[in-house]
Amino acid sequence: MKKITRIAGFAASLFALPVFAQDVPALTSPTGEKLPPLELLSPDSVKLDAKETEALRLAAKWKGNQDKPRTGPDGSVVYLFGATLPTLVCSPLEVCTIMLQPGEVVSDKVHAGDKARWKISPGTMGSPDGEVTLVIVKPTDAGLETNLTIPTNRRVYSIKLVSTQKQWMPFLSFDYPDEMDRLWAEYRDKRAKTTYNNTMPTGQNLASLDFGFKLGGDSPSWKPVRVYTDGAKTYIQFSSSSFGGDAPALVALGNDGGLFSSPSKKLVNYRAIGDRYVVDKVLDKAALIQGVGSEQTEVTITREGK
Repeated sequence: MKKITRIAGFAASLFALPVFAQDVPALTSPTGEKLPPLELLSPDSVKLDAKETEALRLAAKWKGNQDKPRTGPDGSVVYLFGATLPTLVCSPLEVCTIMLQPGEVVSDKVHAGDKARWKISPGTMGSPDGEVTLVIVKPTDAGLETNLTIPTNRRVYSIKLVSTQKQWMPFLSFDYPDEMDRLWAEYRDKRAKTTYNNTMPTGQNLASLDFGFKLGGDSPSWKPVRVYTDGAKTYIQFSSSSFGGDAPALVALGNDGGLFSSPSKKLVNYRAIGDRYVVDKVLDKAALIQGVGSEQTEVTITREGK
């Protein structure tokens, strides 16, 4: 009978154990032996090593970063994505909305730490080309705090959820550093293409050149492809630097002459650079002449709208 009483007392002592294992006193068996404490629940603290402690410090620093949100043009609270842990404050009688980047879609279900007391549902707005995914959030009570993870086809969102009795945020959205970088890259690429398309092989900008010259006379194989001026020099460009014989001579034409006489000709100083003749003045009337006598070929150059 005494043995049964001792066993019953031992069993009763088990139910009187404290919650945490480190608070459990040493037990004694019916025979008088000391038994180790029983771990009914996990310990309330786990010893972390230096690496884990540093990781927690960095996470706490990011969550506590005081990078403040701004007001968006639509009235939403806008956080810079990745700068800090964004917080969405909601109220049981109101609906909060998280707006993702246009074209961004949720690639998996959203994950809330407290799914029982936070209602999370999807929504969309806009046309199919620029459709915006909405994450609708509504708490069932005030005084709640949890977190929300939203995986998408572009990034992963981690958002802190807090509920109060009356205070709430209608909309939460984000600025994206990678999107800003992309826009600046597009701007630089567009500028580079514009510069390339408006730049001659010589480095001259097309916008600063005057191509108002008309070619006349004969049409030999070496006829210039273009004549232009930068306001100080005249450039005569050929299809190549080879003329299939002697290079044509360049002469300036006078304003004299008539039906039965040719205008006077005067040699012009010029330099042959690659496929171009470069003249150190603006020509109004000139001619390129190759050969002599009946075999002579002449191409005239006339500046228009001078």
